[in-house]
Parts: sequence; structure tokens; C-alpha cells
Amino acid sequence: MPDASPSRTLLNAYSRFERNMRWRLGSYAKTVVYHSAKNHVCPICGGPKRSTNPICYSCSILREQAKALGVEHQMADQVRIANYAIKFDQMYRVMDGYKRNRKESKDYQETLKYVLGDALAVHRDCLARMSGGISPSSWTTIPSTKSSERYGQPHPLNGLVSPILKAIPEIRLLVNGPKTRAISSETFFLSEMYPSEMMRHVLLIDDTWTSGGTVESAAIMLKQHGAQRVTIYCLARIIDLDYCSRMVGQEVADGYSRLSYRGGCPWGSPQCPMVR
Repeated sequence: MPDASPSRTLLNAYSRFERNMRWRLGSYAKTVVYHSAKNHVCPICGGPKRSTNPICYSCSILREQAKALGVEHQMADQVRIANYAIKFDQMYRVMDGYKRNRKESKDYQETLKYVLGDALAVHRDCLARMSGGISPSSWTTIPSTKSSERYGQPHPLNGLVSPILKAIPEIRLLVNGPKTRAISSETFFLSEMYPSEMMRHVLLIDDTWTSGGTVESAAIMLKQHGAQRVTIYCLARIIDLDYCSRMVGQEVADGYSRLSYRGGCPWGSPQCPMVR
């Protein structure tokens, strides 16, 4: 089980880290929420939904596809997303620009190091608490698919995650085809067969969630190759306010516009020592 009582010195260091993160992101980041007063937030991805539906349209479609393929039970056990990236706002520019060869890319990467460090280092015990006490036994990131201009090159996200999770072994995913919004367990494959102890709890990390099809396809593939548990962690949930307004309503779209940076436990642990 994870240590529920970090030392006062460590808590103080974590608090300083989170204050610095708030200083860097607080003016523009919008923390993902998983419930709302009028029930317009998807409990899986934090995206907009009609109040009469249990989950959003995109997540519902994914589950229908997975059910039709007989793989619904192999989808991720847990999904957590850090921030919203509303189309064309600052977080959206960060998520697009961090992986491009631009002068601002390095600064964007520094911002994302804070987000990753908070979830994967500062709150690593909270992840285990929210996973039945099972800490990640390995990690992996989504590689660039064949439809990407970066196909065949090391993905910048992997370079950001690797130093943070260097004490945990990495599983490498390889690509079979282009990016798809539909469920397909054949989009990715493993670079090699990994021992069962590494497949006990795989932390699957991606930068953005739009429909969730790509990262859920990877989760299903991992389950089919022996993963007992898969947790998906994404840096940003893409939100198109025009689409939201048409599909759910202007009031809901306006609600997403008004969201702000909230801090707190990125894994939603009620026992998080940082937010007591």
C-alpha cells in the first residue's frame, strides 16, 4: 500500500511545487471537473453531455463500438485528465506548440513538466489509492501514428515523462496504422513481450483526449496482451465550444468558458494529504 503519511518536509516541498505550478498555469488553465450542479459533465472524460445521458456522446460511441467488438471489458479501468484545452485558447496553444520546433516550445514543455510532475510524482501515492492500492508497475506513452508528421520519431511527451518515472520500467508501443477515433486494438502493438509483473498495472499516458478512441484502443491492446489494470492519464481534454453549443446548449458552453484553475488532487483522492 502507498505511504499515506509523507513527512512534513516532503509536504512542504510538494506545497512549494504546487504554488509554483499555480503561478505558471493559474491565469489560463482550466482544471477538468467530473461533475456539475446540472449534470452536464461526463464522469469519464470531463466533456460536455446532456443531463439526461449518463456519459457524453463520444464516450458512449466508444463503448458501443467496444461492445460490438466484444472488448468493452478491456477498456481502461480509470481515466483522469488534467486540464481543458478549449480550442484556440492558451492551453490549446500549449498542447499544440510543445511538440513543434518553435521558440516557445521549450517554455510550453516546462509548463507541462509541472502538470506531469504533480500527477506522477507529488500525487503518486494518490494514484495508487485510487487504483485499489496498486501502484503502477510500468508506464507507456502513445507514439505518433502514421498520420502524424512526427511518425517514426521519438515523441516529445515520452521525453517529458521519462525523467519523472525513471524508477518504473517503460513499455514501448509501436504503431500499425494511422490515428483513428474508432476503437481498434490493431492500431498499436508491443515492441516485445513483457513479464507479467510489469503488466500488473500499466499507466498509459497521452497528451490530449478528443474522442478517446486512440488511447482507449491502446488500453484494449494492453489488456489483450496481459495487462491486469490500465490507468489512462491525459494532459488535456480538447473542448470545441461551438460543437458544445450546438450539441448540448449555449449555457453549457458558457459554463466551460467560465471554468478556472482549481488545483487539488489530480487523481481525486479523498485521502490526499495535500488537500486536507
